[in-house]
Amino acid sequence: MSTPTESTGSNSGMRTLRHGLTLGRVDLRRVVRKSIDRTSQILAYAVLLVVFGGAGGYGAYFFGREVGLGGALPFEYSMLEVGRGAFAIMWLFFAVIIVVRTVGTRGTLENDVGVLSVVPTREAVLGVLVSEFVLALAYALPLFSVLAVGYSVGAGTYTLLATAPLAAVAASATAVSFAYPLGLAIRHVVTRIPFVARHKGPLIVLVFVAYMALILSDVLGNVVVTIFEPMQQAPTAWFADLLLLGSPVAASPLRAALALALVPAFAAASVLVTTRVADRHWFADPVLAGTEDDDVDVDPNTDRHDDGLLLRVEDALGGVVGRGTAAVTVLAWKRAARAPLKLLYVAYPLLFAIGFLADIVQTGEVPAFAPAGALLFVAWAGAVVFTLNPLGDQGSALPATVLSRVGGRQFIGAHVLAGAIVTIPVGTALVVALALAVPLEADVLAAVALGTPASVLVGSLFAVGIGMLFPRYEAVNITRSTKAVVPSLLAFLAYSLFLVLVVAAAGIVYEPAVEPFVAAIASWLLPFGWSVTADTVGLAARAALVPLAIAPFASAWYAIRRFDRVTLD
Repeated sequence: MSTPTESTGSNSGMRTLRHGLTLGRVDLRRVVRKSIDRTSQILAYAVLLVVFGGAGGYGAYFFGREVGLGGALPFEYSMLEVGRGAFAIMWLFFAVIIVVRTVGTRGTLENDVGVLSVVPTREAVLGVLVSEFVLALAYALPLFSVLAVGYSVGAGTYTLLATAPLAAVAASATAVSFAYPLGLAIRHVVTRIPFVARHKGPLIVLVFVAYMALILSDVLGNVVVTIFEPMQQAPTAWFADLLLLGSPVAASPLRAALALALVPAFAAASVLVTTRVADRHWFADPVLAGTEDDDVDVDPNTDRHDDGLLLRVEDALGGVVGRGTAAVTVLAWKRAARAPLKLLYVAYPLLFAIGFLADIVQTGEVPAFAPAGALLFVAWAGAVVFTLNPLGDQGSALPATVLSRVGGRQFIGAHVLAGAIVTIPVGTALVVALALAVPLEADVLAAVALGTPASVLVGSLFAVGIGMLFPRYEAVNITRSTKAVVPSLLAFLAYSLFLVLVVAAAGIVYEPAVEPFVAAIASWLLPFGWSVTADTVGLAARAALVPLAIAPFASAWYAIRRFDRVTLD
């Protein structure tokens, strides 16, 4: 017979669990509803599952058919040791992703004042952990299941169909339990310590640069290789025994049972630790990030900047292009400096070139296509920062700019000039350095050196019109507490398509030897058995250069007319 104290404690625990599950269900419904409203998130989720799931499923099928879990491997580790080390490292990367999510978007409560005034912190924490677990499982379970199905079909054994879902649930639960309180603690440092909070943007950029440096220098790869063997002994490696239980691999039933026991142990510890951290973080006032000079009252024709260097630059430019154009140019630089997170968007194309960049850093050999790739990136990056959203970049200063005596020619010219002054010298130096490192022949080197400034100017002229046609005025979330105004998706796509078409047409005209290759690809893609010849490809490329050459000037003319017609509601 239970005592009243035991009964009360049991009822309290059940009430906490019930409230936590309810809060988790509400939070999960809210997150799913927001994701459904954003097409980009749905596409990203679908692409991730299709690409990684498809590749992983086929790889598992091929492995099961050709090797199998009982087969021999061409290195010193056994199949079980490889499974343990790989699972432990993948669990670690999964936890890092959850930490980043917590720091950026999942470290605060929706309607926190209302929730925390009604329920204890412990119940709110339990709800968030439940919601985050389900969201993590939404990625892990499909991927694990596809791998299990692929291997089972290839090997003709079906034990993984039962163990893979268990391993996915256990790995997701423990990863969330470990990573969420850690991410919440880091978020507390980021948002509550004055120095970090006030320099959050530059620090995020530095972290991104450091991350890229780790990848390009292969330090990250060396770290993974170094910890692979020690991680085989980590408790998180027991999930591999759970996954491989009943397979030809001699998995340990004891370790598999311990892997399941980790789930409640991690969960209980996580609720206690996260509650302590959340009590500090959720009830503490965030540090004000400080105030910047507001541009809302700046008249570009009359107002001056308080920075001595900028004053001298503005005076020098004013003597050449006029006071209004010089003032808008300097304002464009100031806005770019105030929004360093916007520069992360500039670096996105580099993610597709990580493999090439890593090879260059590690081998010291520069491939022949590197200068052309750098030229394309320089033209793209300069436009994204300065000319692909000129109206939206004005922010609250847009009414003052429109009502000032600055005309369309001055406004558009200033943004093109702002990008050219920064991008041309830096971009030309980068492209020429790569061309010398290849090395290219003298005539090609001269063409690349002269083509970089021309590409930047022509690209900026086209981009400014696209930016005026598809402006974006609202800031988008970089993290939950940090926003930046970036060019619209349509502007990104239109400008990127223009650059690709220019490079493709110019490349075909410059090197006719690629015409048969392009014709073969085009014929393969065309429906109904249609085909094109190499001569047709060459003729089309030459014909396309005419409108592509006219487009930048027509785009700039449109941008000037568009600014002169801007009205304020």
